[in-house]
Amino acid sequence: MGADPRSDAATTPGDDAGWRHQLESLYAMSVEISGLRQVDQVMDRALGYCLQLTQSEFGFVGLAEASGEMQVAAVRGFVPDRPDFWERFRRIPIRRTILGVTILDGAPTISNDVAHDPGRRGVPRGHPPVRTFLGVPLKVREETIGMLGVANRPGGYGPDHQRLLATFAAQVAVAIDNARLYERQQTMIADLRALHARLDAAEVQAMLHQERHRIAEELHDRVAQIMFSIGMAATWCRERTPPGEVRATLDRVRDLAARGAAEIRRAVYDLAAEEGPPRGLVAKLREAVAGATCVSGPRIDLIVDGQPRRLPVAVEEALSRVAAEALRNVQRHSGATLAIVSLRFEPEQVTLVVQDNGVGLPRALDRERAKPGTFGLRAMQRRLEAVGGRLALRNADDGGLVVRATVPLLVEGGEA
Repeated sequence: MGADPRSDAATTPGDDAGWRHQLESLYAMSVEISGLRQVDQVMDRALGYCLQLTQSEFGFVGLAEASGEMQVAAVRGFVPDRPDFWERFRRIPIRRTILGVTILDGAPTISNDVAHDPGRRGVPRGHPPVRTFLGVPLKVREETIGMLGVANRPGGYGPDHQRLLATFAAQVAVAIDNARLYERQQTMIADLRALHARLDAAEVQAMLHQERHRIAEELHDRVAQIMFSIGMAATWCRERTPPGEVRATLDRVRDLAARGAAEIRRAVYDLAAEEGPPRGLVAKLREAVAGATCVSGPRIDLIVDGQPRRLPVAVEEALSRVAAEALRNVQRHSGATLAIVSLRFEPEQVTLVVQDNGVGLPRALDRERAKPGTFGLRAMQRRLEAVGGRLALRNADDGGLVVRATVPLLVEGGEA
């Protein structure tokens, strides 16, 4: 068990060599105990050394509790003969008894005739008889956190035993306090890890939800418009195209179908692959205009004003999606024959306007709002708000709907 303190003769007064030997052993014990990280290990090892230091039959560690009781936290030297012994007697009220006075006064106590001691209160059934007793407090700074008790040393206990055990108890108290701090730290770390795991799981779920929503919008924005154009072109070909123009119209349907397949591949690739170099906003708008152009639909023109430049990726993505959604509404609801997509670059903002010559707000807006399952106008508004932009819709003076999206840009010297 580490250090091996000698017999009582080593501590007789005037035996300096024996006393130095015990001090060296005590130091070795203290170093060993201070390296333990679990309270149970500290108490069990400390008790083993206490019995060796004092040549006692058995001993215990009692820890004071806020309830006014002492918890018998560790015992060495006897095993109860009843299985429910510790369940019944693990906690003892702290009173002015042979045991309790050590904690109440915060000072050592010796009784070499326990049977006739005024502070004796007896022992529970199954407990070995106590003939001699030495108790020393466990103190951390000025606070008494418990006590060390040893009993039944042949010949009783003297001042040297008290001094030796009190010196050792000071080191044991610090080791217990450090182990408690370590155990609390480990509990906190485990709780934080569990919390982090729960947060990670919630974050994963949020990311999955966001990704599902993004997939739906990708398919809606990229593919739905083309598929709608395919349907319109096929209907036009079936009902109105002169026989001589059928081939050209079917070629257009084939091209639209190929573009739709390409957009599906692109959406899947974007979900599975890393982002490549982003395309500029003007290029994205040209794609949106080309995708919305249909044999049977309105003519769509793109106008760019100001000096085109690269914008933040989120801004370019938001404006290109707004343009695609606005053009979809032009085709489905406006009854227009002409639509103009204009993009204006200014130093402090960028403005996108989609205007048509159709029926205007009553049909184009109200009908869209009546469809809770569509992304439509709400998606436009949400995308613009995400980049600090705003959306405005109004009827044009000469008829038709005007959709205006404005996004402020960071400029040199601060925000616009």
